[in-house]
Amino acid sequence: MGSIIDRYLVREVVLTWLAVTLVLWLILVSARLSRYLAQAAAGELPGAAVFRLLGLKSVEFLVFIMPLALFLGVMLGLGRLYKDSEMVALAACGVGTARLYRPLMALALVAALVLGWAALYLVPHTAALGYEVRTQAQQTADISGVGAGRFKEIRGGALVFYAESISRDRASMEKVFVHARDEGVERVIVADRAYQTWDADTGDRFLVLVDGRRYEGLPGQADYQVLEFRQHGVLLEPGPASGFRKEDATPSHALWGSRDRREQAELQWRLSVPVAALVLVFMAVPLCRTTPRQGRYGRLAVGVLAFIIYYNLMGTARVWLEQGALPPIIGIWWVHLLPILLGVLLLQWARLRRLWVRT
Repeated sequence: MGSIIDRYLVREVVLTWLAVTLVLWLILVSARLSRYLAQAAAGELPGAAVFRLLGLKSVEFLVFIMPLALFLGVMLGLGRLYKDSEMVALAACGVGTARLYRPLMALALVAALVLGWAALYLVPHTAALGYEVRTQAQQTADISGVGAGRFKEIRGGALVFYAESISRDRASMEKVFVHARDEGVERVIVADRAYQTWDADTGDRFLVLVDGRRYEGLPGQADYQVLEFRQHGVLLEPGPASGFRKEDATPSHALWGSRDRREQAELQWRLSVPVAALVLVFMAVPLCRTTPRQGRYGRLAVGVLAFIIYYNLMGTARVWLEQGALPPIIGIWWVHLLPILLGVLLLQWARLRRLWVRT
């Protein structure tokens, strides 16, 4: 009898979990695909790299949405049982809340083990491959988005360049004119050829001009300069203001024992994925208690709000750890105690309410 109930509960939750995972994963992948297509249209990525990057990024999306999907799967699955009064029938047969935890926490433990392996080993590996693909793609970026035969402004007009034509392989521009304004200094650069490149360490994007001249200053002035060059780099787009971070691609074994706060925060973030799967299931069981009149989605909004607060606190704790506001021994771990405390409070709510009434 017990094993039949366990299988029934697990099947109800797993089917909903998989459906929610698929929907959330498709939403994230679609949004990222739109971003990559926009970059390809702008000439920042070759079209051939779009789906390779998307496939690698989708692995990370899948791993990090699964705890949320499992949480919603438990709430929706048990919510249906409450709506159809099946939980009342199970309670009449002696199946209480403690009995529900046995199959659900077993499912959560299996999910946590798989997610732990994926977050610690699979995701960093795919992130490293993604950086390699992006580096190669940026170095051979299709510059057709620049557009031959017309002027293009960058950085609010501080940089204007013009290309007479695009090479057949679409890897470089020919007969290039550049006008740059920097701190009041006017520069005009002409070159036979130019191509884009990308600094893998900083994320800066450059236009490299080949075989040309640079004119600097005002004609007729004493400081007017003419410089011939074989290669000359012009900054097109700076990298992220916070630096081009690669902690997400660092192998987990290299993070253990590290004293760098960013790496400590990255390791704790990865370990938080399996922990979140366990604590969210623990919180979901008492949180989804409803009456048949409330319906299947009676507590869903409350559950989503609780998850949003939980996830945002994890992100805040990670920033505090990186900035040194929290010691590593506290780090992100204190955030995981909050869903546990909420779950215990909800489990004891009826008893606490009776004690309050008596007093």
